[in-house]
Amino acid sequence: MFRFRPHLLIAFFLLAFTAIPAAASPLVLEDFFRGKTIGKGVFESKIAGVYRPFTVYLTGTWNPRTFTLRLREDFVYEDGEKDTKTWFFQKVAEGRYVGQRADVIAPTNVTTDASGAIRFAYIAELETENGPLLLSFDDTLTQVDRRTVRNTAKVKKAGFTIGTVDLTFTK
Repeated sequence: MFRFRPHLLIAFFLLAFTAIPAAASPLVLEDFFRGKTIGKGVFESKIAGVYRPFTVYLTGTWNPRTFTLRLREDFVYEDGEKDTKTWFFQKVAEGRYVGQRADVIAPTNVTTDASGAIRFAYIAELETENGPLLLSFDDTLTQVDRRTVRNTAKVKKAGFTIGTVDLTFTK
């Protein structure tokens, strides 16, 4: 005959609920990138034979009145070249921003997906020794832990992927 054992039922439920992974908290730009952050990464294009490591020093300033994150990026490439870019991300809703940068053709929609990652795509006009070059970027920012975010991007020209960026930010 079966005897009801409440402690077995409780143990079963505890085991079942601890096996369910906790939902990843979404990456919040103004929380992670406020203050100083450093990134180490590489741009790679197998088509062009380019492998270009770099370090980027970021300074993020959040304006709570305008809901805008100003993110200054100071790049130092392994070959000694330096560059500075400044993004402005205005928060328009929870998990949604509009991003702008001087060399980006139009404002870009920045969204948080179901996994908590941030995704955005944009076209940038980059200056080269042969004149301006239009490239599109598809970026994904994923929080690895509370002090680390990974940024992966596909770089495209005329719809074809010509390179990738793999970049890790650390607080």
